[in-house]
Amino acid sequence: MKTINKIDYKRIIIVAYRLPFRLIKKKNKHMAVQNSGGLVSAILSLSERMNQDKVVKSKILWVGTGDSNLGEENINPSFDLFPVEIPKKINDKYYSGYCNNVIWPLFHYFPQSTVFDNKYFEAYKEANNLFYKKLQNIIRPGDFIWIHDYHLFLLPDMIRQSYPDTNIGFFLHIPFPSFELFRLFPRQWREAILTGMTGADIIGFHTNDYTQHFLKSIKRTLGYKTDQNHIYSDTRIFKADSFPLGIDFDKFHTACSSGKTRNQRKKLQKHLADNKLIFSVDRLDYSKGFIKRLEAYDHFLEKFPNWHYKVVFNMIVIPSRDNIESYREIKKEIEATVGRINGKYSNLSWRPVIYQYKSVPFNELVALYDHSDVGLITPLRDGMNLVAKEYIASQYESSGMLVLSEMAGAAVELTEAIIINPNDIEETSVAIDKALSMSLEEKRRKISKMQDRLKRYNVFTWATDFFNQVYEVRNEQKKLQVEFLNSDTLESIKTRYQKSQKRLFLIDYDGTLTPIAALPEMALLNKKTESQLKSIASDKRNTVAIISGREQKFIEDQFKKLDVILVAEHGFFIKYPGGNWSINIELDLSWKEKILPVLDHYVDRCNGSMIEEKYASIVWHYRNVDEDTASMRINELKDDLTEIIKSESNLLMLEGDKVLEVKSMLYDKGTAGSSLISKENYDFILAIGDDRTDEDLFKIMPESGISIKVGSEPSKALYNIKDQAQIYEILALFLS
Repeated sequence: MKTINKIDYKRIIIVAYRLPFRLIKKKNKHMAVQNSGGLVSAILSLSERMNQDKVVKSKILWVGTGDSNLGEENINPSFDLFPVEIPKKINDKYYSGYCNNVIWPLFHYFPQSTVFDNKYFEAYKEANNLFYKKLQNIIRPGDFIWIHDYHLFLLPDMIRQSYPDTNIGFFLHIPFPSFELFRLFPRQWREAILTGMTGADIIGFHTNDYTQHFLKSIKRTLGYKTDQNHIYSDTRIFKADSFPLGIDFDKFHTACSSGKTRNQRKKLQKHLADNKLIFSVDRLDYSKGFIKRLEAYDHFLEKFPNWHYKVVFNMIVIPSRDNIESYREIKKEIEATVGRINGKYSNLSWRPVIYQYKSVPFNELVALYDHSDVGLITPLRDGMNLVAKEYIASQYESSGMLVLSEMAGAAVELTEAIIINPNDIEETSVAIDKALSMSLEEKRRKISKMQDRLKRYNVFTWATDFFNQVYEVRNEQKKLQVEFLNSDTLESIKTRYQKSQKRLFLIDYDGTLTPIAALPEMALLNKKTESQLKSIASDKRNTVAIISGREQKFIEDQFKKLDVILVAEHGFFIKYPGGNWSINIELDLSWKEKILPVLDHYVDRCNGSMIEEKYASIVWHYRNVDEDTASMRINELKDDLTEIIKSESNLLMLEGDKVLEVKSMLYDKGTAGSSLISKENYDFILAIGDDRTDEDLFKIMPESGISIKVGSEPSKALYNIKDQAQIYEILALFLS
């Protein structure tokens, strides 16, 4: 296990819908039986290993629904159980209703099966609140709370509101849908789900696709800014990322050689004789694609008659939710399709499909994995599908081949498998033949590559990666702690100003002195701000410098009535009162000939965008572009520009608020600010700005300086103000 060497959590609290065990009565005694499911298996393996390696100082705690007596049983020494009791009336609408009839179908791309019932949502909120109340009696300082899956979307923010300093992680084990599907939810539901999830420090998904779907939903629904998977709310920075859930590889691979597994293999060999074995195992659910799989197998038998009497398909379906009518209907349809295929092809000596509706003991399952020539894993949509990984890990004595749906999260990692579209019956049937016909050498080569990958990123690596990223985000939060200006701080700044004799103001223009405008030429300095600056600049003890990304003429026109220093194009040009513009640095600008055609091409492709060509830089503006189009094109543009910039020395791309600028890296607002600061022995220095370009200015400020960021995003500035309108209040501090 990769070491979790950065973290010293006192306790880990795992929160999931159900506890990992249930009590059954046997011979007048209660016995604990492990619940099925990938999450339970993964976390049980993980918790045992973490206790062995002393990752936590005390037991792991697990909070979930279950028999109230489970809390009193000493079932597993690795952790303590805390049952949450949800009244049946609420649970029916919460679990069966909102979880299974609303979230599950929509997130698995079955919108036609989604029930939009607000009573379900009210029960969902109530149930999440019951989990929260249980946790109130458990949480202590230093805990790490790890919340799992779609049953508890609202819980992270509930905890965050009352315990703002708590370490919280959230992991979603099912797909997160595209925004076009997610937006089918009523606005209230969308906002509540996303707000709830963003209470966590890290929000984990199985694949990058799910992560990007979530980030787009965040931007479109809550309006938060995102940058390289980091999310900036009004008060916090947090992160969404992909953490593909692994398995305990050694557990499955080693089990292949155990005596129990070998005995099961002998039974299989005796029953199958010389037949090849195709195998699948799934929980009963419409997302698993049972009928499409059977239809593909039927087509395979029809298309490749040479495999008749030589192959058997063992389809195992694990009972699940069979108290729900729609699931009972699925079961009937499976049984009818199996019967039709067997009736069509079988004879006294050969039955092409063996169908079992049951749970399978571990060693029997591993024997089936190991002995199967083909693992046929073809869900219509699946968050990960650990069966695919277990099948690969269990290739020990035999060398089978995996046919895997591209709709399963596991397909991103298991690229050497035969990847198919589960809706394409023709492709799937050909894939079955290909898997059966593949040479032993090729199969072993592919299996070996996949096994190496699964060994490296197993369930323990998955958890370690998650914990370490929480640690890193928490550190980022501390570094970029947002401290909003309050009345006491404002008064302190005013007092320092009044006591000083030599003062320097370094002030940005767009988004700071003026609100951001739809078009650059519309962002004009208003009379009130002009009057305030004029008053400040008229004091002989004050030096005011406007440090902007704008070109010279525009910035000069705005401040022609004021005695201020003007810095244009992020520090390339400077103009002192009564003087002319001068260049701070000599540059070769021939690179513009390569960049301009690329930007022209993107203006044509992106309606509403425009180019602003300055003397020493070029800017692509996309404020008026449709958000979906902009988010796609900006990434394409950055890729194209990167190729050019690689061949040019000292060039960089600078992202601002709905702008992308290409300029030299030899100058910025920071170099301009440093030059101005060094000219005099100032005893009061104030810098104000609103976007990423101003961070260069904030980071060069002396310890005695005061820096203010306009906006709520974390910053290198000492203080934040919530919006541009508050600039009037700040400038008013310095008026006579």
